[in-house]
Amino acid sequence: MKTIIKGTLLLSTLLLGSQVYANELDTINTTNWSLGVGSYAFSLNNTDDSSGDLDFSGFNISAGYAVNNNFQIRGTYFNLENDDYSTVKSKGFDLMAYGGTGFSRKGFRGYGGAGLFSDKWSAPGESESFSGIQLGGGLGYNWGSIAIDLVVNLRQADKYEDFMSRSGTYIAAAGNLSLSYLF
Repeated sequence: MKTIIKGTLLLSTLLLGSQVYANELDTINTTNWSLGVGSYAFSLNNTDDSSGDLDFSGFNISAGYAVNNNFQIRGTYFNLENDDYSTVKSKGFDLMAYGGTGFSRKGFRGYGGAGLFSDKWSAPGESESFSGIQLGGGLGYNWGSIAIDLVVNLRQADKYEDFMSRSGTYIAAAGNLSLSYLF
């Protein structure tokens, strides 16, 4: 996980540094498409018994289309590994519709939305799939051709509860830090 975070920070520093000399004359240009990479984490927490928590971390690849500066559709593929049991993997995708500001123009980005998730856990000799709805939001900054986003999604936790061996109330949360190229 530390390697992924370091790589993401190094990449973002290099890309942001290259934007220092960008031409700032035309601030009305809009960008509709985005492709991004970053780090991704998922946590399934038992509020009654923390020994039943599961944490995953890894990377994500995202693609989005901003209909205008205030609405975006974004798909994110993630590939994760359990932090305690390296043989347990999680792969899947998020598909979100966001409303907010800053999707296609330079400046602050702030947004919230809803969507779907699909998550497949696998270990040697077994696998389990989960899917449902999620709510999420994010903050970031758009430099015109590069954007950075921090996104947090709350998933429908009851989709995971049947898999868990300990009883209790569960919270399923996913988050990612992504650097995107906008075009």
